[in-house]
Amino acid sequence: MEERLGRNVVYVGSFNPVHIGHIIMMKYGLAHFDYLNMFVRYNDGVDLTDWETKQGFFEKIGDDLGARDRIRIYKEVSEEKGKSYGLELFFDFIRKTEKVIGEEVDGFLFGADYEKILPELEKEFPNIKFIILSRDEGYSSSAIREDLEGHKDWLPPYVYETLKNRE
Repeated sequence: MEERLGRNVVYVGSFNPVHIGHIIMMKYGLAHFDYLNMFVRYNDGVDLTDWETKQGFFEKIGDDLGARDRIRIYKEVSEEKGKSYGLELFFDFIRKTEKVIGEEVDGFLFGADYEKILPELEKEFPNIKFIILSRDEGYSSSAIREDLEGHKDWLPPYVYETLKNRE
């Protein structure tokens, strides 16, 4: 059995589109925490699908993992494109998550690209576990967006079919 690390873990991203690397991270969160709280960035006009379709992908993934009741989805509307590593933005966001969830946050899941701000996060929030996971396979939403057909194996079939049909 996997080591339990707490009740609530947060995983944030644009998931545009959600791919196998994201699902690997989700599985880790579900294996170690009671609830996986997904803060999903949505940017109308930038996202490859509408919000309802994107949300439906996460519901299907939850069903596939047998954990739909343990995954909570929160819509983050954003005009920003790309990732932001500004510490004050992150600090504000981390504080906000507990208010939105209504419970203490025990952990955050990040990809290896966030490792550079890890010391500052741990200093500011000593009671939160910041978990950095490497997706060695190199999964990248931008690579998928640039070459859907060449990366279809990186996508759940229903995501691939939806994106293929919109082209």
